[in-house]
Amino acid sequence: MHEVIAAPPPVRDLQALVRHPAADLEQLREQARAAQQSAVGLPCAPGRIVRIEACPGAGKTRAIIHRHLNHPLGPRQGRAVVSFTRAASAEIARRCVEEGRPELADYPHFVGTFDSFLWTHVVRPHITSPAGQKWRRLESWDDHPMARNSGISLGDFHFQRDDPGGVRVVAPRWKKVPYALKSDADRQRYFLHWAETQMAALWREGFIAGEQLRDVSFRMLGQPERGMRIASMLASRFGEIVIDESQDLSSEDHSILAQLAARNVPLLTVGDPDQSIYGFRETSTDAEPHAMAMPAADLRLRHNWRSTQIICDLARTLRPSGEAADVAVGDHRDDAGPVLLVGLAKDGMRPALRKFEAEADRLEIREPAQRMVLAYKHATLAAAQANLKEDPPSAQLDALVWATAVLRDPGAQGKRREKAERVFSECVRHHWLGDMDVPEREHLDRHDISALEFRLVTQFVLNSLPDLHLPAGEWSRTAVQVMREHLFEKLGRFSTARALPCPKEKKSKAAVLLASKGRKPGERTDGLRSNTIHGVKGEQFEAVLVLVPPAEKSVEERQRTDIFMESWTSGQCVEPTDRAAEAMRVHYVAATRARRLLAFAVDQQYVPRLAAHLRANHVPVSEL
Repeated sequence: MHEVIAAPPPVRDLQALVRHPAADLEQLREQARAAQQSAVGLPCAPGRIVRIEACPGAGKTRAIIHRHLNHPLGPRQGRAVVSFTRAASAEIARRCVEEGRPELADYPHFVGTFDSFLWTHVVRPHITSPAGQKWRRLESWDDHPMARNSGISLGDFHFQRDDPGGVRVVAPRWKKVPYALKSDADRQRYFLHWAETQMAALWREGFIAGEQLRDVSFRMLGQPERGMRIASMLASRFGEIVIDESQDLSSEDHSILAQLAARNVPLLTVGDPDQSIYGFRETSTDAEPHAMAMPAADLRLRHNWRSTQIICDLARTLRPSGEAADVAVGDHRDDAGPVLLVGLAKDGMRPALRKFEAEADRLEIREPAQRMVLAYKHATLAAAQANLKEDPPSAQLDALVWATAVLRDPGAQGKRREKAERVFSECVRHHWLGDMDVPEREHLDRHDISALEFRLVTQFVLNSLPDLHLPAGEWSRTAVQVMREHLFEKLGRFSTARALPCPKEKKSKAAVLLASKGRKPGERTDGLRSNTIHGVKGEQFEAVLVLVPPAEKSVEERQRTDIFMESWTSGQCVEPTDRAAEAMRVHYVAATRARRLLAFAVDQQYVPRLAAHLRANHVPVSEL
């Protein structure tokens, strides 16, 4: 048995600490700092996975950085710091630079995503290639133009293994049938056939992405001789491998780490099980077991530097695990602002937005980027505000307008911005270079253009494109003229100078309407930002409004909302596999993004019971 290090005082006394007066704040902070220091110095011994659990706002990224800066390793060894998004990895690398230690992001260290780590250090150095083939990793299948067809991507399908121990590249099935295809069985079959054919072709060419990368990693590590060779190289290169946001590990990821730990690769994971909101990543339906039981944490960080104590108390009511409330130790610990409950009626969600804005104004939270509206789905946000369409339209002009609007929006973040960058890149490359049949890197290499050179060109074009409120027909002509002049000026080449097609009935309307959904842009609330809850994981905002609207169009959606609200207001612990567990965790993530102001907009029928439940849990509530 290994000893569990708990941030003093023990977890059973946390509720007592929650009620400490402001005079004891410095004592609480000393305890929080001591717990963080324990995370910096926690030994990482080979042979098992060392685990740190950290609540929201616990400063785990700061602790990881301090560990990277100050925790010594063996001679000529590096440390791998692995996360699950490029943004998180970039943040860690940026912190190294800010601390005056940029070398900590370079060899012999590694800072990057879990996928890039598997590719760079497990698969690529040890995989064999048939004659004439070159293996190439994609961030996702969306990155290859031949893996997309009429808005459908290979990423929209789960695939089965080509043999019992093989790779998921055959027999596709829909993850979720697109709404437009639900009543069209013929089109569904067409895309299933296309997916099977196209995956086979790209796999033969050597392209590999998420599921397939994990399958190859698992298979290679399972081979006695090759697996031992991979583990030996990892252990000699890295004194330890730190996995940040470990709650996002899939069962396949856990199995890969278990194989490494069994071969004495030193591993340390840092995460919060209550923030595990990516259940949709679990794709394996095979008989072979992937899941592994989670041992007790070696260290728990339970002090929250982000939110008020009231927000911490509310967050506890959303934890499926039923764990005690975290202890607020930040600057806003003793703010007494209640949680707002806004009842939704037949007049829609606009009144809820106005009430949220009024309260943010009262608290002098005026920066739009700090006033965040969150929902489980983009469809809910579209009903609340006149946002741009979440996904790029299929028409070329509409897609370029959409990408330009997203990239010019300072509030655009995460996956949405990544999509916009891809769409914009492809449009520029189509006009500049033509022949759109390979991923970006190969396309640029084919024409002897460096990635940096292309980034500078695309940024220059983006800054030079006309205002999106110009009539769509004029905007199309002007945009292509801008690209023709700038791209030809840069490298003396241009593939096509034709304006992008614009339907006659849309030519006189503002170009931005080609990419908008819902109300006209002038009716939009400009004092707020919005995103899905999944899209802001890891971030924080001064004020957060969580939309939990009634589902009026779908019985399934209505049942999901009813089950979630029943689970929340009952106060009973929810099993991790229960249908309501994911919804509880998702809304727990939403609530813990807030620093000072937290509001929930729910159907009016739920307000009285929810208010009573929160007050019974020492959470002050204001019903609006």
